Amino acid sequence: MKRTIFIIAAMVCAVSAWAQVVESQESRVESGETRVDSIKLEVPEWKKKLYYGYNFDIYFHHDTRTNKKENGWSIALEPEIGWRLKERIYLGLRVGGSYQDLFTTYSYESDGKTISENIRVRQGSWNVTPYMRYRLKTVFNGKLGIWIETHLYAGMEFPRVTDGDIKGTDYNGLRHSATYGFQVSPVITYQFNKKSTFQVFFSILSAGYSGTTFFYQDPDTGNRYREYTNDVIIFSGKLRNLIANHFTPGLYGLKFGVQKSF
Repeated sequence: MKRTIFIIAAMVCAVSAWAQVVESQESRVESGETRVDSIKLEVPEWKKKLYYGYNFDIYFHHDTRTNKKENGWSIALEPEIGWRLKERIYLGLRVGGSYQDLFTTYSYESDGKTISENIRVRQGSWNVTPYMRYRLKTVFNGKLGIWIETHLYAGMEFPRVTDGDIKGTDYNGLRHSATYGFQVSPVITYQFNKKSTFQVFFSILSAGYSGTTFFYQDPDTGNRYREYTNDVIIFSGKLRNLIANHFTPGLYGLKFGVQKSF
């Protein structure tokens, strides 16, 4: 009997001690949660100035004005990351790749007959574009921004003839080409919320300088050589030509993207 009473008493003491331990742990957890709730997690100042985004290019090419008729399209993706240097000045970097599909029909006279040749060129490319953007004006309570952007660019293009009367691995001996230059163009942004901004690029209103180095290899001798081109580009003149020709020839498309804050 005494042994039974002793065992029951020991069990009661053990349960009581265990309950006190659990209560003590719950009390510490609750106080800890209260302390966590009272702490406000603030984003560091340097992180507030960082942003990232994604840009998309979609273009359609149509030109039937000369004996060389061209039809095609291209698409590109350009992720970007940037730094808000000041309220009006952004510095950033875009790195992207693109794909182009162009079908061309050449027409020429031979022995009194009109000869047509078809060629289809598919081209992959990549580019690196550092830029600086300056905000000129905001409207609609600061949601709509008008910017001017200056950027440098450099990239590589790899054209390949995949179909048509002149089919082969290279485009007339062209192995690849390097592009480089700079451009100044307007950009319109619209801020959806504190962390998301939609942007549209107006390249057709831009001006700049473009250079290309073509790398060839003679299919017969195997000799390699280079050719260079460069040009000052003012797309506003192209825009006037498009309007004068009722937008029949030329390059149509849109470049747009989204910027996000961390």
